[in-house]
Amino acid sequence: MNALLSLGPAGMILVGVLSIAIWRLKSHAGMKYFLAGGAVWAAAIILKLLLEATLTPRLLWISSLGSTVFLTVMGAYVGIRTGLFECGLIYITFIKSELRNMSFDEAVAFGIGFGASEAILLGIQSLIQILMFTLNPELLYLIPESQRRIAEASLSMPTWVVAAPAIERTFTLFSHIFAALLISVSVAQSRPSFFLLSFAYKSLLDALVPYIQVTFKPNISPIGAYEAEIWIIFMGSIALLGIAWVRRYSHPLMSSNEPNRQFE
Repeated sequence: MNALLSLGPAGMILVGVLSIAIWRLKSHAGMKYFLAGGAVWAAAIILKLLLEATLTPRLLWISSLGSTVFLTVMGAYVGIRTGLFECGLIYITFIKSELRNMSFDEAVAFGIGFGASEAILLGIQSLIQILMFTLNPELLYLIPESQRRIAEASLSMPTWVVAAPAIERTFTLFSHIFAALLISVSVAQSRPSFFLLSFAYKSLLDALVPYIQVTFKPNISPIGAYEAEIWIIFMGSIALLGIAWVRRYSHPLMSSNEPNRQFE
């Protein structure tokens, strides 16, 4: 086992912590906006986990129809699920609270809080798993053999794969910011098209996850770990361009650097 693989999840945590610290120093946005983003992410994850435990197992029979059909259906399912829970909850939160009046910087802070919470908590979870099996290898024999082989391959990958998780979290963070900005403009300007754009973007981003996992096997293949990031980098780059576009497009309230005192 390679204990240095713990640097991967440590990088994920660092991406989350630094993104909050840097934007807080740059924009002086209130911590409540970051925390609100994190809270909505947590709510979305809870709903996803409930669906994962109830509906998802009932869809596995589709694998009998062939891998192409299965990956297509699962991709659509995963994408729409993300759009409904992540974009839908953000929209409801914005429209039901003072967050509807956020400035651009505050909306970015919300998106960072959403993405940073994901990066930090997923990083902590992964770090605990790596350290647990590295310090107590015998624990591997307590899991089914098929899962044990995957875990052993994952824990034995070369050290040079540790940058992949940080890359993924960085570009995913841009995606969360972009989606939050689109929804903020949608609510502030009563423009449903911006919410639909956010929904479509987030759904498309996650729709390829099942295909990527099966094709590149990033959990056990060092090269695949980086190949799997191509889609994330591409969509994150679109998000970066989208963030700049939203800043130019949005009305004066959204472009203001003045904090929204109603939510302080």
